[in-house]
Amino acid sequence: MRRQRGLVLALGLVLIPIGATACAPLAAHAVVSVDEYAAYRRFRMAETVEAKLAAGYAYLRARPRGSYAREVGAWFRPAAGAYVKSSWESRSRLVAFLEAVPVGPDADRAAARLVELELSDELRAASEQAFAAKLRAMDDRLTQADRGRRRLISEVIGWVRRLVALRTWGGRTSELPHDLIHAYRLTPPEARCSDTACSKTLLIGYSVPEGKVQSAREALVDVGLELERGGVVRAAIAGPELFTRLGEALRVAAVPTGDWLGRAEAIGQTAQLVALGVEPLMPASRCAAEAVSPVVLRRVCDGIELRVVSAVELGEDDRIAIFPVAPAATPPAAAAPRGPTGSGGMQP
Repeated sequence: MRRQRGLVLALGLVLIPIGATACAPLAAHAVVSVDEYAAYRRFRMAETVEAKLAAGYAYLRARPRGSYAREVGAWFRPAAGAYVKSSWESRSRLVAFLEAVPVGPDADRAAARLVELELSDELRAASEQAFAAKLRAMDDRLTQADRGRRRLISEVIGWVRRLVALRTWGGRTSELPHDLIHAYRLTPPEARCSDTACSKTLLIGYSVPEGKVQSAREALVDVGLELERGGVVRAAIAGPELFTRLGEALRVAAVPTGDWLGRAEAIGQTAQLVALGVEPLMPASRCAAEAVSPVVLRRVCDGIELRVVSAVELGEDDRIAIFPVAPAATPPAAAAPRGPTGSGGMQP
């Protein structure tokens, strides 16, 4: 009898830790909110790569320190980079990626590549209509554009997209999204701040064909944040003849000083470039707004306004401005008409 009791006691001692271990995952799930678990389940149960990317992005964006953030991030980050790499020549896949993952370094790469493909397609279509040989050569030159020209386009579009996606207007620079802080304050050349402004200045060298030689160029790009009482209230990407420099990089052709027609074409190409870059975040169907010179492109929606503004006066910078706007106020209801008063019928 004593032997049986001892055996039962020994088995109980063995089963207690086993039961406790088995219940540990249930206890962990018990402290997760219903919304978080639903978001995680959408990630786990997604039937396509695009759906899984969208669910993973949504989970990490809303819950960077969530209970499943490590698991979701371990899959999401390499998967996002691999998807963009495998979709490099596919416009439809790049568009699908941007719909799933609208913000982030991989989204910036996808958007910049989509702009290249869009421009190449436009050149190709034009060449098929009229100037086949000449425009095919332009398309070939665009494809073979050197690293400096590509970097200029990529930097400008990348910063426009980061700032358009910003939703912490009025907050301090320390409250900016982590990826923006890293790119702005930690990636050389590091930004410098005063009490009223922050500035990150990029100097990008490139070359363009001019006559029978390659002419060296430098583009100065300043990414600036305007501060009020320590809070970010406005942002701009600006530089001397910045739109001319972008036009040269896009066309792979020089725009000489005094070539006003070339300058006008470069401004138009810059507006098109920015429009393509922000389309996933500020679609023209919903956000397009009237632009009055010197503004050549304007988008307004979701409390954000984007303006592409060409320089007018000598010494002015071309600039792309992004800033928050207050929602339109609802007009007050009209007052009921009153009868004549003692002062000639005038109402107060």
